[in-house]
Amino acid sequence: MNAVRSLCAVLLVVLPFAAGAADGKDGDDWLRGKLFPPDVVLRHQSQLKLTDAQRQAIRREIVAVQAKVAPIDFDLMDAAVSLQEALEQPQPDRAVVLEKADAALAADARKKRVWIEMLLNVRAILTPDQVAFLRRVAHE
Repeated sequence: MNAVRSLCAVLLVVLPFAAGAADGKDGDDWLRGKLFPPDVVLRHQSQLKLTDAQRQAIRREIVAVQAKVAPIDFDLMDAAVSLQEALEQPQPDRAVVLEKADAALAADARKKRVWIEMLLNVRAILTPDQVAFLRRVAHE
């Protein structure tokens, strides 16, 4: 149970960065108006006049990203638990802790990359007019 609480604490630190990268809501808004999460696209599907082919392509992207992210999430959990265990030692070994931190950060980076790849793929499905509409919505 202690490991689960520790894992949750580590994930609370790491996961907001992944979420921010995916939806462009981080402090710098570095993706806002450039890439669009599928839920935003689908929320505006009637205004965008998405075709059935576009909806199906976005659905395939969502399913594909879920399949790619699930194993990474397990790697991230394992790395977070391992990091937490290293930190719980009476005298944590600096090199070991940093190695475990690198593993957790690497898993998080892989997850972010998968999300950004999906966002790029979703944008590629959209027409220039649809992208322009989503840009306007993103800045409202």
